[in-house]
Amino acid sequence: LMLAAIKIADKEGVADAFRLVLNNGAGAGQEIFHMHFHLLAGRPFSWPPG
Repeated sequence: LMLAAIKIADKEGVADAFRLVLNNGAGAGQEIFHMHFHLLAGRPFSWPPG
């Protein structure tokens, strides 16, 4: 899955700066209970995120 995410980021032109996020469980905000990742990119990242 990680290698696929890198390929997707490259295809979308964001391979130089992206985050790959996995939320697991209701306490982490997961509403659809199966494994899925979010590829976040396209804006500057800061801490804390948001």
